[in-house]
Amino acid sequence: MKSVCLVAGRLALAESGTKADSQGWKRWKDQQRGRRYCRFHALQIWQYILKTSVYRREPEPLKKLRALTAIHPWAAMATTPDSGQLLTMLLKLANTKKTIEIGVFTVYSLLLTALSIPDDGKPENEGCFDFAYVNSENYHERLMKLEKIDGVVVYDNVLRRGFVAMPEDLIFWKSANSCVKLLGVMEQSGKKNPSKGLLQSEELYKYILETSVYPREPKPLKELRDITATHPKAVMATAPDAGQLMDMLLKLVNAKKTIEIGVFTGYSLLLTALSIPDDGKITAIDVDRQAYEMGLPVIRKAGVEHKINFIESQALPVLDKLLEDKGNEGSFDFAYVDADRPSFPGYHERLLKLLKVGGVIMYDNTLWGGTVALPDPSLAPQGRKSCWKDCIEFNKILAADTRIEISQAPLGDGVTICRRLY
Repeated sequence: MKSVCLVAGRLALAESGTKADSQGWKRWKDQQRGRRYCRFHALQIWQYILKTSVYRREPEPLKKLRALTAIHPWAAMATTPDSGQLLTMLLKLANTKKTIEIGVFTVYSLLLTALSIPDDGKPENEGCFDFAYVNSENYHERLMKLEKIDGVVVYDNVLRRGFVAMPEDLIFWKSANSCVKLLGVMEQSGKKNPSKGLLQSEELYKYILETSVYPREPKPLKELRDITATHPKAVMATAPDAGQLMDMLLKLVNAKKTIEIGVFTGYSLLLTALSIPDDGKITAIDVDRQAYEMGLPVIRKAGVEHKINFIESQALPVLDKLLEDKGNEGSFDFAYVDADRPSFPGYHERLLKLLKVGGVIMYDNTLWGGTVALPDPSLAPQGRKSCWKDCIEFNKILAADTRIEISQAPLGDGVTICRRLY
């Protein structure tokens, strides 16, 4: 089964709402001072996601249940609303009908699931389940027997608020070691790459990469990632953890015809080419052919160049030309956008016409290094000031668009996943 360690809600934001009430935790935090992975507090970013993308789309029954759960003394055990939003999308992408849930608490995730599946959805026997949600431990082997091939299992609390990245001698939350075992064996990455994640702790992001991402990264992608690391603008590349989620989404929608705006050296492009069938096609658009050719030898060696139609151009004229042919409308399964931020609204309108109902668009950089949570662009680092307003305005556009279902996650530089509803 394909896995992805997703950063969402309080589960992976290392210090989000966590009081330093242990000497071990205090010591570990003191060691990290001056080495913050993100300039801005993780809690602010999380609250921005909730306010902008989650609460305004949360169904009324879930809002009422969340309010009831808040008065429970163990309310922190509940599924976070942003995790729930992604859970909803995964349930629908997997066409879920038969599910299982382990760990119910006040039933927020259970109600969410019930609202997402058909009226006749119910569990049956071994190998018949489409989806499982687990807010507990030690059920993986049994669930692998119950899940059908291509089914989905979502595990909650696998990062234990970042404790899994603490040195072993400082771990005081006894369940943390179980999470380490569940996620697998650590693997050291050969070459340090520039990273652009939003976790406050560099150690936690490294933990996710080394535990869940790098061990499963195909060799051609690792080779291309290492080559990209030598580029002076290497930070522009798709983050490996965001790429892992993208790979899963491509497979959940059975993508065959895709479009990519913003290619750079081709990490996400190669990932897509490796994920879609041999007769699949990718329309790839970028103004910089030189950067694309940097990764082209790896793409050729992987044997997937025949799937790619690279177009050196601004994207809007290419999209308009595609729309001139009515046969292209509603024909694309998936789109990935990592390009000039001011053009995102224009891309969005055109891509929704090109995308089929049920298809997915994944936008990168929607949290803009966490600066969207700042009250004023003057507080942002110099390199982040220019597109601060563009990102905020685009996030508002997506949140208000009734034609799509969305999930915004702090993977990489922030990604927003959109599923076309009509």
